[in-house]
Amino acid sequence: MAASKIPEWVLQCLDQYGNCACGRTLVKKMTKEKLIDELDRIGYPCDLEILADQKDNSAYPKDGTYILISKKRQKLEEAQ
Repeated sequence: MAASKIPEWVLQCLDQYGNCACGRTLVKKMTKEKLIDELDRIGYPCDLEILADQKDNSAYPKDGTYILISKKRQKLEEAQ
């Protein structure tokens, strides 16, 4: 995973909690699509949710909360 542009703490968070508040900086730097694709490529399929004020229509809201949600975790919960 050394070749990944995704910080190790993000992967640890996904492993431990099944989600990660990754922040605007990472998402904007990599772009939403590339971030999701890279996570999927290294074995961390995820969805990205951006929670923000409805008044902010930008692609990367400054006051938004950027949350990665592991699809692996969702599958485990559905199986139970």
